[in-house]
Amino acid sequence: MFSRTDALARGYTDDDLRRGRASGELVTVRRGHFIRAEVYRTLDDHRRHAVLAEAIFAESSADTVFSHVSAAVLHGMETWDIPLDKVTFTISRSYAGKRGRQRVLHGSPVPSSDLMTLNGFAVTTPTRTVVDLARSLPLHPAVCVGDYALRAGLTTHAQLLAALDDARNRTGVAKARQAVGSMSPRSQSAGESRSRMQLDTLPLPPPLLGQCLSDEFGLPVARVPFLYPDHGVICIFQGQGLYGADPVVADVECSRQRKRMRDLGWVVVQWNWEDLASPRALTDRIARAFVRAAGLPAPRGSFT
Repeated sequence: MFSRTDALARGYTDDDLRRGRASGELVTVRRGHFIRAEVYRTLDDHRRHAVLAEAIFAESSADTVFSHVSAAVLHGMETWDIPLDKVTFTISRSYAGKRGRQRVLHGSPVPSSDLMTLNGFAVTTPTRTVVDLARSLPLHPAVCVGDYALRAGLTTHAQLLAALDDARNRTGVAKARQAVGSMSPRSQSAGESRSRMQLDTLPLPPPLLGQCLSDEFGLPVARVPFLYPDHGVICIFQGQGLYGADPVVADVECSRQRKRMRDLGWVVVQWNWEDLASPRALTDRIARAFVRAAGLPAPRGSFT
């Protein structure tokens, strides 16, 4: 990305910029900030958000801090079901926040302990970022981003609880406490996080999370996202590809693992994003699995 000032300093003119935009060679990120279309097309949603954030930050006051969703993007967190069309900043001033077409500006104290420098920008720490999002987002997206931060080692439950205490007088802290209480580092993707919250709504005992299943000879079979050892049921979320793996290779490997689980006597229920969008049908499938498992001998093997 480059600014109009950068272009003029390199000898280009405003007419050059107008022709570039008219021909589709240039994309206007924000007024006065441009990027070549061939580059912009290669950017994913996170990078496009980061480019917009940098453009808006160039117009902001020196005490502006990247926060909320923009901080999450800079920290590389998953942002499932979180809109990325607006850049979010916080400024340590006591006034109501401002919301524009491309920018949300929060007014809130940001002590130095909640700040760090990332790629040359002042950004709220991962812990503060997760709590800010938990205060402002619906439960499920907040838990998904918190799960990512925990499993990536960006924060800990103890740090999140301390940050909640610091935020005790801020709007949405009760909602944030519920979200933080539901977060777990054992979910390996946003799909597993969503699945865990769906399972929590059912009249079932809590499953064991992220178990390593072995056969009766101690040979490893697979990592199991949700295991009900007293009922003989295994639940698996499988998205398009497995945690970024090649979709075809992942599907072949998962099919082999599921066959080994069933050979050991486990009843396996598998679902994907489409199934999560139909919770009633998914609940019925899980219930039928528990009914089937109740009439079978206890499965073989072990888990840790």
